[in-house]
Amino acid sequence: MRSKNLIKMVLIAFAALVVLSGLSSQGMADEKLKGKTVNINKATAQELQQVPLITKDLAEKIVKYREKNGDFQVIEELLQVDGFSRDLLRKIKGFLLLEGIGGEECTC
Repeated sequence: MRSKNLIKMVLIAFAALVVLSGLSSQGMADEKLKGKTVNINKATAQELQQVPLITKDLAEKIVKYREKNGDFQVIEELLQVDGFSRDLLRKIKGFLLLEGIGGEECTC
């Protein structure tokens, strides 16, 4: 009986740790850009790396894709970049911009 209670306590502590680590990493992600967004059609690889979860390698792939295929028409086109996933896009979409029609910037 004691071992079951100990296991429950360990699992609860682990779950709390996971939740807290998620909150702190989101806080760090928000701090990284400090509420700003990055235009994926204009940003350099270095600027793309300011987006949470975008590694140097992935940033370079985004720039190379854009150079080869032209500007992104929709943010979801990032899924065509090797190494990009729907889950990643969902997590970082709020940090991304596209240049809109008439030169306006929009979050899409």
